[in-house]
Amino acid sequence: MKASLLFLFALFIIPLIDNPLQAASGSKLPADPVYENIVYKNFIKTVLLYKDGFEMSVPVIRLNSDEKLRLSFDDLDSDLKRYKYTIIHCESDWKASTDLMQSDFIDGFREDNIDDFSYSYNTTTHFTHLSLVFPTRKMRPAISGNYIIKVFIDDPADVAFTWRFSVVETSSAGITGEIRQASNISDRDSKQEVDFSIHFNGMRISDPDREIKVVITQNDRWDNAIRNVKPKFMRGDELDYNYDEGNTFNGGNEFRAFDTKSLLYQTERILKIEYDSAGYEVILLDDLKRTTKNYVTEKDINGRKLIKNEEHAQNSDIEADYTWVHFFLPCNPPLPGGLVYILGALTDWQLNDAARMMYNSSRKGYEKKLLLKQGYYNYLYVVKDIRSGKADESLIEGNHWETENEYTVWVYFHETGGLYDRLIAVQNINSIP
Repeated sequence: MKASLLFLFALFIIPLIDNPLQAASGSKLPADPVYENIVYKNFIKTVLLYKDGFEMSVPVIRLNSDEKLRLSFDDLDSDLKRYKYTIIHCESDWKASTDLMQSDFIDGFREDNIDDFSYSYNTTTHFTHLSLVFPTRKMRPAISGNYIIKVFIDDPADVAFTWRFSVVETSSAGITGEIRQASNISDRDSKQEVDFSIHFNGMRISDPDREIKVVITQNDRWDNAIRNVKPKFMRGDELDYNYDEGNTFNGGNEFRAFDTKSLLYQTERILKIEYDSAGYEVILLDDLKRTTKNYVTEKDINGRKLIKNEEHAQNSDIEADYTWVHFFLPCNPPLPGGLVYILGALTDWQLNDAARMMYNSSRKGYEKKLLLKQGYYNYLYVVKDIRSGKADESLIEGNHWETENEYTVWVYFHETGGLYDRLIAVQNINSIP
């Protein structure tokens, strides 16, 4: 009897734990983690990391350049805390580079303070806004590759959040490519093919098949990244990755969007805005499944978010308010064998409990509310298979080869006898030239 109860517990409860990092006790990282964009404190909101001056950019800077990254976040707790940070070098799979010492990848101090903060102004939700522009004179990456910035409170074990960024070398290697309608006949209407070549231009690579690692990402997603792509042809110092299969992605659909830059009027996707002593509630119009609908061209920001208060605010960092945004997706009956998530920068591109929708049997649909700062947001609905853990947008959003998507090709070089994955080239390619 006890064994049966234990089996039932495992069957129904364990699938609810979406991410081993989130399931870890407290805010401590588990052993040998795969580092991701994860917030460990529920009072931390709106983490942003981008190339300074380019708010919609991927957080990538060139090694030993004057380029900077800007990190910002809000602390909704009433106590002022002493935030510190450090950086961790990672391999192409976002696991820590265990063969390196901190002195190998950090030039300067091993940790530093985040001292730039200001208090919210004229908002119903009170918060402290903190920001950091780095690298600084005190700390900078010494080598290229993937990195995590780990922000903590006093003790490095008391982690507030971890966030990804990358440092690319100024090398002779380059990438050319284009996005095409999938070559495979069965995929032509629904998938996009990423065809590209890597040109080393004299850079010495003794064994490209073993030393070069390639990763392809779609928009800012890493959950559906294609890894360990091998070249189809090698011609001199050029590697050709023109496949019919193996480098294709679901085309998906244009991102859904809503706009809360102003809370004085209802924009196109908002049903109503309510206010009481607890703050603002924004109820969106019901979202409908798009699997049977024809493709419609719509401008989007590929799942990102833009924080903005347009109501005479001079500084949206501290004058943009927080609102509870309510989502509802009619679906009767509920989808079998899968969990429904809201995916985009508004959920940090994570498939975890914070992004998971719950089924409301009385309303006959999936619902979720998120505490979000005023701005413009993109999002999609995806279904994660309970057994495989893979997310599929096609069950709710549909797939179209015409969809505008942004792809990034990441090229890593782990030379024979080397200690880490060097990042030697990064190239963005849009599906619409």
